Amino acid sequence: MIGADMSQILIPLLFWLSIPASLAFSVIGVLKNRYWFVLIGAVLIFPIAYYFNGSPTFYGYGLFLPVFQVISAAAVKEGYKLWAWLFLTPAFLVVFWFIFVALSYQFS
Repeated sequence: MIGADMSQILIPLLFWLSIPASLAFSVIGVLKNRYWFVLIGAVLIFPIAYYFNGSPTFYGYGLFLPVFQVISAAAVKEGYKLWAWLFLTPAFLVVFWFIFVALSYQFS
């Protein structure tokens, strides 16, 4: 029983902590010219992208978030910082939209 209770706490905690961690790793990766940081960010954003892929709004498009971050990592590797930032923009927009929707639903 203790294991089941722990998984009910641990899995959502890791899920929600992976979102800001992904964005932080991606920003640090672009600023420091470390493409593998951006790749770590792409791996960390995969759970929320999978979650979005199951929703009616993003059905079929949710899994493009990590793809955009992988392209951003390639841009960092080639030295194109502007392109790296542009390909990170969808991740930021979707995450901030998700936060806005969650907070507006909670307080309305």
